[in-house]
Amino acid sequence: MNHKTSSKVVLVTGGVGDIGLAVAKQMADCEFDVAVLDVVSRQIADERLGPLRDQGVKVLYVEADVRDRHMVETALTTVWDTFDRLDVCVCNAGVATDLPFVDVSLDEWQRHIDINLNGYFHVSQTVARRWIAEKRQGKFIFMGSWVQDVPYQLITPYCVSKAGVWMLARCIAIELAPHGITANVVAPGILDAGLSRQEMEEHPEFREKFNRIIPRGRMQTPDDVANVVTFLASTEANYLTGSSILCDGGCLAGAPSMNMDAGGS
Repeated sequence: MNHKTSSKVVLVTGGVGDIGLAVAKQMADCEFDVAVLDVVSRQIADERLGPLRDQGVKVLYVEADVRDRHMVETALTTVWDTFDRLDVCVCNAGVATDLPFVDVSLDEWQRHIDINLNGYFHVSQTVARRWIAEKRQGKFIFMGSWVQDVPYQLITPYCVSKAGVWMLARCIAIELAPHGITANVVAPGILDAGLSRQEMEEHPEFREKFNRIIPRGRMQTPDDVANVVTFLASTEANYLTGSSILCDGGCLAGAPSMNMDAGGS
């Protein structure tokens, strides 16, 4: 196998999941060496990340829970020891649970905040400190959601955590701009993956309903999301910071018609 000479490195948290893996593959296509953080076993990670290695770039997997600051710092030390640099940090690790607000337990609420928001803080602050110390410019790309801007039923903890991610990115963008560090958000809509796919498996009628209520006429794929991430990682997006790119197939524009309990919606 011919190994490509890469001059850039990307970190993807939650990189073994559907969206994270699509991002990692597209970044490898762009000849980035790839570091992946996730909580799955190395055996599972190696199975899913194998195709990336076939693309000829260097791939590093580190098992780490983004809720644990010490694990994050140790994992990022491993990334720097391996590649001696980091250019793009994609914070993507996340969870979502479908529950009525009154049934959300304190533990479930805390789990969403710890992974979806605090995890982004732990990773981005650790990386930012290293970039500033090394006088290195870099890019943060955060995985948001169309529900960072509009409330949606049954996923209150998720909506709140993603709204926090959006604010975190804007604060980082303002404070770190003098260091040449940017921060932007990718805000997907309803994906044929993750919680949405789980709902469709449990309620097959949801697939047809989702497709009907999304103005674009189909659910989003992980590659649709990865396309936007790779754009933000490119030099064409160097001037963008503090921005959120909504890539939701029209979900937000059609939000008033998206109540799943509405007859015929």
